[in-house]
Amino acid sequence: MALNKEPDKINSQNILNCLDASLVLIDDVAKIVYLNNSAEQFFGGSQAQLFGEDISQLFPVDSAIMMLIKQVQVTGINVSDYGLMLDTPRISKQLINVQISGLSDKEGYVIITIFERSIADKIDRQLTHRRAARSVSAISAMLAHEVKNPLSGIRGAAQLLEAGVNLEDRKLTRLICEETDRICDLVDRMEVFSDLRPIKPRSVNIHKVLARVRQIAENGFAKNVKIIEKYDPSLPNINGNEEQSYT
Repeated sequence: MALNKEPDKINSQNILNCLDASLVLIDDVAKIVYLNNSAEQFFGGSQAQLFGEDISQLFPVDSAIMMLIKQVQVTGINVSDYGLMLDTPRISKQLINVQISGLSDKEGYVIITIFERSIADKIDRQLTHRRAARSVSAISAMLAHEVKNPLSGIRGAAQLLEAGVNLEDRKLTRLICEETDRICDLVDRMEVFSDLRPIKPRSVNIHKVLARVRQIAENGFAKNVKIIEKYDPSLPNINGNEEQSYT
């Protein structure tokens, strides 16, 4: 049985797409020719979106990587660099290792291979995040004590005022009580910053949320602003978190 010695293009592409490293190929005028799956995920753009775009769409023009690309195109010598901080609008900040190689049969073509830092670096970052989470938990416990005490005084004062005001002003004292209760509840739930469990949605009346926000605005920053309501009053309830909708 004779073996097929011709390279299988589909299989070759599949192999490239299985790599953890992000691989980008550019031509002699710095246009993007190819990205593997890892590169699409790393840069947040598909092959179809980025094909033919200038490489400056992925790297800042003044970045070390751009200088290394020009060096390889001029000298034809492959280069590598380690511990580069890549900071772009697409990916924010990422610490990477990079290898840049010329394509032997295409003059001026360059392969850029990006390796996210080692698993050891990732573990170290995870430990840092855990320490930060513990700090947030400690802060939330302190806030629960320091913030809720004065809020209790505010609520008590509002309840005392409620007994001696007219019906219209009583709406404002009730608003004070309800808002202090909501703040207390938010303080109690500050552990959300270290709790990665998903929020459980429940049925929320959007009209109730809008009415509360309008009432707060009209008694605060929008006191002299004319607010016009223009929405369908028959809107059904939605799935969400009512407390977070006010923030």
